[in-house]
Amino acid sequence: MAFLYNKITRKITLLLILFWSIVSFYFIDRLVADKVLITTVGLIAFLFIIFELAPLFIVIILSFTVSFALYGFLFTFNLPVWLLMIAILILFGYLFLYMEQKTGILGNKRLIYLLLFSILILEVFLALSYFIINPLSKSLIISAVTYIFIGFCYTVLAKHKDNSFSTYLYFFVFSLILIMIVSIAR
Repeated sequence: MAFLYNKITRKITLLLILFWSIVSFYFIDRLVADKVLITTVGLIAFLFIIFELAPLFIVIILSFTVSFALYGFLFTFNLPVWLLMIAILILFGYLFLYMEQKTGILGNKRLIYLLLFSILILEVFLALSYFIINPLSKSLIISAVTYIFIGFCYTVLAKHKDNSFSTYLYFFVFSLILIMIVSIAR
């Protein structure tokens, strides 16, 4: 478990997850504009990972691309759900572990929150798979859930005083309403 806290190993793991999810995005999505946008954002995330900047941005982008890739594997390649459930628990567990390292969550209950976060994302993933909406919208909803959970960890668990949890909550509700309106309009 100590190798997960190593700086070089962390960068390599995040870059592998980023590369895998963007390549999966290319195989699954058919729109050229989406591919150009995700490549641009992926290059920015690549630079942020290399220089260790903006961990919140990195986690949000990785949660979006990973969830889109996993939805693609579910619906396009028809992979078994149990395999995707294990992948979600491992990948999002690692993303939370990375965020925990960057925010400095206090206490000895970090493993409980890591499991809670991973199971919460798994439940949202499975619940959204029953709705007939675009996988891009589903991935954005999972990213919004990731954002609110990271806001909770940053403000409540890590006890940072520079932000309040209500700021994260307002942005989450606004983005969720916006995603729903765009999903219905599409």
